[in-house]
Amino acid sequence: MPQTRIERAFLWSITLASLFFILRQVGVEGAIFEYAPEAILFIGAGILAVIFAQTRRLDLFKNRLRGPILGWLVGIAVCVMVLVLAQKGVQDSWEFAKDYKKAWKALTPFASFAIKLFALFAVALLIVGTRDDATTPRGAIERAFGSNMSSKVAAMPMAFTAVGIFVIATLWTVYHSFTNSKLLPKSELIGFDQYQRLWDSDRWILSIKNLAIYGACSMVFSLVIGFVLAALLDQKIRLESLFRTIFLYPFALSFIVTGLVWQWILTPEFGVQHIVRSLGWESFTFDPLFNPDIVIYGILIAGLWQGTGLVMCLMLAGLRGIDQEVWKAARVDGIPAWKTYIFVVIPMMKPVFVTTLVLIASGIIKLYDLVVAQTSGGPGLASEVPAKYVYDYMFGGQNLGQGFAASTMMLVGVLIALIPFAYLEFGGRKKHG
Repeated sequence: MPQTRIERAFLWSITLASLFFILRQVGVEGAIFEYAPEAILFIGAGILAVIFAQTRRLDLFKNRLRGPILGWLVGIAVCVMVLVLAQKGVQDSWEFAKDYKKAWKALTPFASFAIKLFALFAVALLIVGTRDDATTPRGAIERAFGSNMSSKVAAMPMAFTAVGIFVIATLWTVYHSFTNSKLLPKSELIGFDQYQRLWDSDRWILSIKNLAIYGACSMVFSLVIGFVLAALLDQKIRLESLFRTIFLYPFALSFIVTGLVWQWILTPEFGVQHIVRSLGWESFTFDPLFNPDIVIYGILIAGLWQGTGLVMCLMLAGLRGIDQEVWKAARVDGIPAWKTYIFVVIPMMKPVFVTTLVLIASGIIKLYDLVVAQTSGGPGLASEVPAKYVYDYMFGGQNLGQGFAASTMMLVGVLIALIPFAYLEFGGRKKHG
């Protein structure tokens, strides 16, 4: 409907204005960020004028959205109060509040922008709530801001946090990956120089190779071991709850604790090698954390020990969701159990496998704690991984631009892991819907 499209245009205008405003506040420079928020809000006001021209009247007292309108007006009053306090500052007689003067002043631009935004919300609801027929289907504006006012107000801090930390911080990081930032961020763009240095670095290439080895092995062994354990537990064995708890317990530990425990177990002087040699096998050698050629496999052992339990639980939940008639039919037809699992059960568990793969892939990409706890990247740089590379360059090497470039490449890796899941989860749903 044209009316709905116009209302959606209004919602997009205030969304874009908020985005440009936050970018301006975090320090992104440029004329477009200086003037765009207010200019886009002005466009939003123009769209409201078009909506008003269709409605042709305003009536607050007979408005079916009186409650939400009053709620947004209260929001404006609160923002005005914050703005006044921020501009005048806190009285010096309030000794306990002296340290918060800068914080109050920092609220000035946010309060000013919020007043404009909340005013547009209130006017929009005033217009759409006085349409001729009270039974008119709810448009985009009313659906977004006309109901559950208390819930929306309560959710605002979390929404602003999510947008500010995840969206804006991500865009800020990507932007500064194209700069020559060192100790402090800079806004002068230098193109793809940081990425060229990144991929020319032997240390980065080694970290990618280590992550590829760890990732491939972790994905295969986690799925195989987790599925086998789940299939065994699905046989209604005795003490199933006890075994399930034992297998899942490592997942409750932090990666640091896991890394330290396995560092002790794999240390030749105290761990497996020492125990086996004390039994008489003097020539036995098992020191993966001290061998540059296999150190990544020592880290893999700890990762599998901690993560396989979660995979087992997911697979067990999927197996418990299989109709028992499938098993009965397979037994009647004389199909071996292993063929039933491979050709019948596993294809039916496709959503479980997709979810599990995404969880495993996200854990692989952000691998850091285990490496730091077990080897600190050693021996030498043999167990270097991308997350440690980012940390070392950003905080140790004071080269923010290089760290931002590396973290952006990690973000690309996360997207590669999530896009197939999103497509299978939502794309397939649309096709069947």
